[in-house]
Amino acid sequence: MMQNKFSIKQNFEEKFNEIFSNKDFKHIEQVKPGFHSIDEIEENSLLFIGLNPSRKPTDENYVGDQQFYSLKQKGNGNSNFFKIFEEISEETKLRWTHLDLLVVRERSQKIILNLLKDELGRDFLFKQLMISKQIIETSNPRIIVVANTLARLLIGKMKKDGNNIWIGYDFEFDEELGTDRIVSDCPIMGVPVFFTSMLAEGRALDLGSRQRLIWHIKRVNEMIK
Repeated sequence: MMQNKFSIKQNFEEKFNEIFSNKDFKHIEQVKPGFHSIDEIEENSLLFIGLNPSRKPTDENYVGDQQFYSLKQKGNGNSNFFKIFEEISEETKLRWTHLDLLVVRERSQKIILNLLKDELGRDFLFKQLMISKQIIETSNPRIIVVANTLARLLIGKMKKDGNNIWIGYDFEFDEELGTDRIVSDCPIMGVPVFFTSMLAEGRALDLGSRQRLIWHIKRVNEMIK
């Protein structure tokens, strides 16, 4: 069966350029390296959501890295970050795709938290999040795995009393599925969502937790057919 893909580059490159060339944001250090985004996103797939692309310490002074990158279902180099997505996809028999909620290149999550405390920083990040919201809804994911604590906050899971809204999805735990569903009135209402810690690299899930996650994704996929 042919798998449809949605071109982020074709639809949002201009929007990303507008954000990163906005004079209001010129003093934000994270503007300097430019944005970094996946080129295409698979539709109706297992969507892994992260926070933002990292940049290596050797990239600190690299300017203008405004580019899109491609991912394959298998064979994305030696990176453990993407290898675990490939393994989960293979075991669940689901095609996978990946999206970072932010396209700013920053290795330190503390820097992102600091931007959230600053008015211009919040606006800079919010504009990126609104693009991500459009991408998520256009891709119509079958199942979502949010694999980052801060990404959990930005997608709306931690909102309370009018705070921490950001993307703003509402979630409700589905007792039958044993995980959350999106209950907002939106194009992806009803989509099952798993909230986990990172799947690879530092603070990754232990082997047992990973096995349980895979079993659970397979089970949910069978139940929503």
